[in-house]
Amino acid sequence: MLTSEGRKIDKDCPRSEYPTPQFQRDSYLCLNGMWDFSLDEDPQNHSVFPYRILVPFAVESELSGIQKEVTAKHVMHYRRFFEVPEDFDKGRILLHFEAVDQVCDVFLNGVKIGHHEGGYLPFAMDLLELKRGKNELLVDVYDDTDSDVYPRGKQRLKRGGIWYTPTSGIWGTVWMESVPKQVIQSIRITPLFDEKKVKIQLKFEGRAESSLVQAYFGSRLVSSGSFDENGVVVLDVAPCFREWTPETPNLYDLRVRVNSDEVTSYFAMRKFSSVVHNGHRVFALNNKPYFLKGVLDQGYFADGGLTAPSDAALSNDIKLLKEMGFNMARKHIKIECMRWYYHCDRLGLIVMQDFVCGGKYPKQLLLWLCPFFTFHFDDSTRFPLFGRANKKSRDFFEKELPEVVDHLYNVPSIAAWTLFNEGWGQFDSVRLTETLRELDPTRLIDANSGWFDQKNGDFYSRHIYFRKARMKNDGKRIMLLSEFGAYSHVVEGHCDYTKRTPYKYFSSQEKLRKSIVKCLKNEILPLIEEGLSGMVWTQLSDVEEETNGLTTYDRKIVKVDKNKIKDANALLKFDGGNRD
Repeated sequence: MLTSEGRKIDKDCPRSEYPTPQFQRDSYLCLNGMWDFSLDEDPQNHSVFPYRILVPFAVESELSGIQKEVTAKHVMHYRRFFEVPEDFDKGRILLHFEAVDQVCDVFLNGVKIGHHEGGYLPFAMDLLELKRGKNELLVDVYDDTDSDVYPRGKQRLKRGGIWYTPTSGIWGTVWMESVPKQVIQSIRITPLFDEKKVKIQLKFEGRAESSLVQAYFGSRLVSSGSFDENGVVVLDVAPCFREWTPETPNLYDLRVRVNSDEVTSYFAMRKFSSVVHNGHRVFALNNKPYFLKGVLDQGYFADGGLTAPSDAALSNDIKLLKEMGFNMARKHIKIECMRWYYHCDRLGLIVMQDFVCGGKYPKQLLLWLCPFFTFHFDDSTRFPLFGRANKKSRDFFEKELPEVVDHLYNVPSIAAWTLFNEGWGQFDSVRLTETLRELDPTRLIDANSGWFDQKNGDFYSRHIYFRKARMKNDGKRIMLLSEFGAYSHVVEGHCDYTKRTPYKYFSSQEKLRKSIVKCLKNEILPLIEEGLSGMVWTQLSDVEEETNGLTTYDRKIVKVDKNKIKDANALLKFDGGNRD
């Protein structure tokens, strides 16, 4: 099994960093580490635990210590004993799960205290059954990977090709925090770029008798205020106005106190929109044309699956992209941990964020034909064609849509949402685009990435493989080459898979590097004059049988010359736009 470059695994408490930098309290007790574990078909088993599993790594991953297949008939049983320090309790203790795939029940000292469905979003619950001394925490998890109801992304029980090993069970940080009886539930941060102000909206559990909101840039207090009766405050940052861009990723610190509860956060002053440039509608950052130089990032790791082995592994990926001259990552069909978005914010990397697909798997014939032919099917009526015949599947996607937006709304680096990818689970995209725009009017929307365009959204978005990149601007939307390239090269000793996906293959790293540079200069650069506004190279790293990464799956070998790629990327910009 491949292991990731530079991993340092603390088996007492791996991935122990505070998981939510945009909503942080001074109370934190991490529960990652070794848990008792069993995998069986008995939903009532809460006493026999023959294994030990390293949380927060999925059951199938090497780092979990289990590496077993989980099917729909299985139940994953987790158990951990813990004690609460005497000085920890401020009146109320919350238990947080960053991610559990896919359906789980939580028990404290034999009492069921929570239930959650869906594998990609965090959830929390009150610990009302706490005892002095030792407490028993039990988590039962069920995962029917191939179910068409829940979002699953690129997971498949029978993995292969573009489908990967499943992620089952707990795969995100588990932690506790102690809070007052009445708490700040959330803050919603909206930069008002043109006004040089920032709007903060509060959700508070209880009556807010006093409040204080402060914005800092470094050690300088820029602005302060209090929430009004509607839970809103608008702060003026004009006295110290700093734009956020990938080249200058300026962040403001934010402190929010309501009654006796206090959280820290951060924000950035940036604006994502479109403008007309040389007769074409193009992407704009802070009201200026800006060319997006992106890479497809699926967020998989050789030893951790969907869970990065360390916080450094997350930031190292972003640093590598920046070193190669890229300014954007398309986070592909995965909701990342909040630490990854934090690193994008502070290091300066724009994000296009995909929603996680579900439904039945796409028909194989369509997968092979769509790269070569253009099809149009009405996705408001042809539900079975797109794998969404099951109404429960459509309903669950719509239920999670606002939850995903709420979860990621404050992230400064997210510029656009990708609603559907290549028709996988696509349905009612015209209606859902409008729903999404109402939920978040501050970002752009790629409604149909790849094909099955319904003529809506902010992007004319194409995927081009196996042939020269050619596109024609429709004159109404931003033209985006949202996937292309996928040039493949296998580095011996850094690929465990004998089968490989049939992308264009190169026998040496030198040939790979030259071909990528040639493609950027000879195919992408001329398209900018035709109105191309951005591109997404496939992909950051190899993933299992896909060997088309800029790095190997274990991140130990960068297959290309970083400086040569950076030089080619420097050519890709609008006149008077990107400041490279």
